[in-house]
Amino acid sequence: MSPDHRHHRQCFSLTAACLGLGLVCAAGPACAQTSGSLGLVSEYAVRGISLSGGRPALQLRIDHDMADGWYAGGFASPVKLGNDGRQAGLIVYGGRAGSLPSGLSWDAGLSRAVFLRSHEYDYTEFHAGIALDQASASLFVSPAYYGNEPSAYLDLNAFHPLGERLRLTFHAGLLHRFGAYAGPRDHADLRLGLAATFGDCTVQLGWQTLLRAGGNAPRARALSGSVGIRF
Repeated sequence: MSPDHRHHRQCFSLTAACLGLGLVCAAGPACAQTSGSLGLVSEYAVRGISLSGGRPALQLRIDHDMADGWYAGGFASPVKLGNDGRQAGLIVYGGRAGSLPSGLSWDAGLSRAVFLRSHEYDYTEFHAGIALDQASASLFVSPAYYGNEPSAYLDLNAFHPLGERLRLTFHAGLLHRFGAYAGPRDHADLRLGLAATFGDCTVQLGWQTLLRAGGNAPRARALSGSVGIRF
């Protein structure tokens, strides 16, 4: 279904909200750093599931990092959920990151996902993770994932430099649903990609797959690409 005029106004409102967050943080005396990125993806996919109906999506992210490790941010993207047509989705998040004497770094926080025409899918998620050198592991827990049963998601990521600008990236994730979910309780997604950085611009190409997915959720396409610029 083609986006209507209300969809355009919603996208503009989300963009303005994210920009407003960045401007407010930049004006505060205790702020350390505010940054943003604008990206174009061939398909907006999360954990192997397509959220853009197979269409490209223009996305905005604003991040603010405090000097003591606290951070906050916002992310906006067009989405398509079920039969509700295209609409705007917003994720706001915050937390704290730090490092340990062993060299490990840690991160913990929460996020809230809101869909402007489909609030029955709104959900909150808590996360905690650790990282060392070129690998990281995080656990995400939601009391009502996409408005349904509780869930836990294990997220594993790693990269390997192939040169000054190029790196090989790997992702594996396992989602487990609790409660009375009728379909398979577990599904896994895998992704292998190449990422190249040119100054503030990053280009990525990847292959992904979804294992043991149940229900009517649309699978993401096997091949994907994106380009983003930081500011």
